[in-house]
Amino acid sequence: MNRFCIVLLLLCAFAAGARGDFPKGYYDRANGKRKAELKASLHDIIRTASVLGYGSGSGKTWSGFYVTDRTADNYCVDRYSPNKRQFTSAGTPPAGMNIEHSFAKSWWGGTQVQAYFDLFNLMPSDSEANSRKSNYAMGEVVSVSHDNGSIRIGKCREVTNNVWEPEDRWKGDFARTYMYMVTCYSDLTWRSNGLDQLENNEWPTFNDWTMDMVLRWSRQDPVDEIELARNEAVYGIQGNRNPFVDFPNLCEYVWGDSVDYDFKVDGSATVAPADEVVLFGEELTSGLGAFADVKADGTPGSIWRSDSRYGAVANAYSLGKVADNYLVADIDLTDCTSATLTFTHQTGYNAGVDVRDTYFSVLVTDDYSGTPAETSWEVLDAAFPAPPSSGWTQAVESGKVSLSTFAGRLICLAFRYTSTADACYGWEVRDVKITGTPVRTGIIGDVVPLRPDAAGGRVYDLTGRRVSPSRVRGVYLMNGNIYIR
Repeated sequence: MNRFCIVLLLLCAFAAGARGDFPKGYYDRANGKRKAELKASLHDIIRTASVLGYGSGSGKTWSGFYVTDRTADNYCVDRYSPNKRQFTSAGTPPAGMNIEHSFAKSWWGGTQVQAYFDLFNLMPSDSEANSRKSNYAMGEVVSVSHDNGSIRIGKCREVTNNVWEPEDRWKGDFARTYMYMVTCYSDLTWRSNGLDQLENNEWPTFNDWTMDMVLRWSRQDPVDEIELARNEAVYGIQGNRNPFVDFPNLCEYVWGDSVDYDFKVDGSATVAPADEVVLFGEELTSGLGAFADVKADGTPGSIWRSDSRYGAVANAYSLGKVADNYLVADIDLTDCTSATLTFTHQTGYNAGVDVRDTYFSVLVTDDYSGTPAETSWEVLDAAFPAPPSSGWTQAVESGKVSLSTFAGRLICLAFRYTSTADACYGWEVRDVKITGTPVRTGIIGDVVPLRPDAAGGRVYDLTGRRVSPSRVRGVYLMNGNIYIR
């Protein structure tokens, strides 16, 4: 029997023994399911909770926080503020602290349903931070109006309303909280600022940009001991769990790179797809006159922008001589191992005007300093047909422009149009798409039948749950590899 077959057998044999602390059979209804069906089964598993009353005093929220969010030296864990405050007694809030709903209660109309009292949704918060956060959606702030060192408030690229952004060390925690909320409370009707983040459907419930963000944050900030301990503490009070903490890879089977694979509770055969997929795609179709679709005017929902840092003009349509006209977008390639860019391009002409010395090119940089140096831009492909003698060119396929050297990184992608001619013309880019091979984030890895030193590596059992190396026997995962102990 070859080594691969032996390991497959061991995966099944040792999975149950390496599993975490949830009761045997707790997640059985989720076994063998994927995508919308998996989310629905998880809803059925976690929906019922014995929640505490709201507020301070015995048997209420602050008595719960005394168990779920108190450090060994009696400080309250505040994810919204750097201020440190100590508990004085169980059920009594530290001075200056409030109860904060991660999912704002206004998102379902404020009625005191179970979500109103659910400790997975409630966190202790500095009162000012609570007020500043308001009922905003969670997002990535690009224009900051408030920053207290733990949360930032301001504008993002996706919506017109303000958003709030947690600091990096809590991003995975909040991502998995949001996953829990849209799963546990899929029967609620979302409204108010919740509609900046959510859709009223059974699946996916997250809108596209939120789904991409919470998956990315969950990967970048894995489950840690604080989150594991809180999950156990809330379970001890309410009797339900956050499955996205118990199984850090579970979100991939609901929304991510493994939606075409069945989730297995015992960790067997849970691999992510290796096939090439669309990593980014935005169909840009020309408008009339000024080519409204490709204006980089900062309108919500468009990732494209014209940025003065790069010598850009206000939009992608030009009149007269243009020294540098850029259409720029930030593209996240951190979760892929290869990438290829394709698009179509057109250039216009004004009869009777010489349009020689006109150039179109594609550039990329991974300089994320905020002001990329001119020398950091790499020209990917500048070989395009010359402008026509009249009218518009036919849409020209760029061919397959490789971005693989930038795989695993955040990049700025730019389409550049420049000319030294005194001409009247326009240009446009359509059907921008990046395809590639994603990083597998299901249970995967090469087989290494050794007993390595676990120091410096995160260790997971075969369900994808992070565990202490001393607790694992048989088969376990570390640094992307499968090990046998």
